[in-house]
Amino acid sequence: MANIIKGVASKVSPLVPDLLAHDSFSNEALSADGNYMPEGVNIDVSKYISEDFAELEREKIWKKCWQYAARVEDIPRVGDRTEYTVSGLSCFIVRGDDNEIRAYLNSCPHRGTKLCVGFASSGEVVCPFHGWKWHLDGKIKWIPSEWDFQSCDKDDAGLVEIKCEVWQGYIFINFDDNAKPLDKYLGVLKPHFATLPQLNRVTIARVKKVIKANWKVAMEAFLESYHTIETHPQILNTLADASTKYDVWDDAVSSVSRLYSPMSVPSPHLGDEVDLAECAKEYAKAMEMPGLEHLNFVLDRNSNLAPRTQVANWRRSVFKEVLGVNLESMPDAALLDAIQYWMFPNFCPWYGEGGPIAYQFLPVNGKTNECVMEVRLLAPLPDGVPLPEVPTQIDYLDACDSFAEKATGFGSLAMVFDQDMINIPVIQEGIENAYHLNKSKVRLADYQEQRIAYFHEVLDRWVAK
Repeated sequence: MANIIKGVASKVSPLVPDLLAHDSFSNEALSADGNYMPEGVNIDVSKYISEDFAELEREKIWKKCWQYAARVEDIPRVGDRTEYTVSGLSCFIVRGDDNEIRAYLNSCPHRGTKLCVGFASSGEVVCPFHGWKWHLDGKIKWIPSEWDFQSCDKDDAGLVEIKCEVWQGYIFINFDDNAKPLDKYLGVLKPHFATLPQLNRVTIARVKKVIKANWKVAMEAFLESYHTIETHPQILNTLADASTKYDVWDDAVSSVSRLYSPMSVPSPHLGDEVDLAECAKEYAKAMEMPGLEHLNFVLDRNSNLAPRTQVANWRRSVFKEVLGVNLESMPDAALLDAIQYWMFPNFCPWYGEGGPIAYQFLPVNGKTNECVMEVRLLAPLPDGVPLPEVPTQIDYLDACDSFAEKATGFGSLAMVFDQDMINIPVIQEGIENAYHLNKSKVRLADYQEQRIAYFHEVLDRWVAK
């Protein structure tokens, strides 16, 4: 492969290593480089369309991979439980009397009825069909007309437990009884996120959005910043899209990649003469909160501190006053920049407070051209403050619903998501059109779309197992 250009800079839009060198301070996670460069791939577009391939994904991926299913604040009280469904497979996650979090197959051992639809809360699990009851630890509690089940072993009537582990507040499940521990698959996520713990955080906004596209098409739209120049032109003053750093870490077990887009600095596409002070002010304005105008950002043009550093200091002061959270030890980049990680197959947690988000993309059973995207907005909790007793409500958006009109709490991000939602269905339609005319071809950029190439490389590994 020819030498790959790793992003471009302008006089006011440095590449990430140069940006970090001029910040107040950084950390090892931010400055880390990937250890793997995927080969360029020609994507077989039938993977976005084929029902046979969707079935292969279910057998080889969704039945075998660790997958993010919920967060601990979704089930804050004993007896709370929440459903997780992917490609026709379903389990539910419950907080037990001992405060342990467990997952069970979402199927009654009697006649197969689903035991949890959406969310429920009670001191026992009850089948809505015949009324069988289980303790929260999965053991059978009561069988109506037990005298009529002489041929059944009561000890074998418990709920079927599914592998379940918690990392940094995220709950993962695996339907494969023989799966290796989650720790093996986290890879660099574990040391990197240890510098910015996510456990002491809470979901403050949550959306489940139906998208008329294959789950891979939807996810891939969020694995690169290359689309910013055309899809999100309103943020070019505050996001250095073409200066984005992309990294891949692969150790044959864990598969992780990262996108790091500098913010509060302009896109290199805008040239060398952009006023950095105005870019910083525009970025800060998007972060300001209604009703707290006394905390709005004020730029000091006479300060020795760079505009970006002033914005970072301002954000620290706002977090301390509004949330009671001390972020003095958080690097400027973690307060400002868009830093998105990805772990195979579909887990996209963001790092820091520049984009305190988590994504997930789930196929809908029986539909290769429909998926559900879940988006969470997270906020830190002060030390010692418990999780809220009631989980954050979920805003359910149909394919035709917009974030701006139906999603609560996303602010200026709603417009960004809506712009993406315009693109994704027509990407799917275009792929299907070219495929059916035998003219399909997908070309990926060598550097800016390497995370997509890597995803398909790992996908092919798993389905070949």
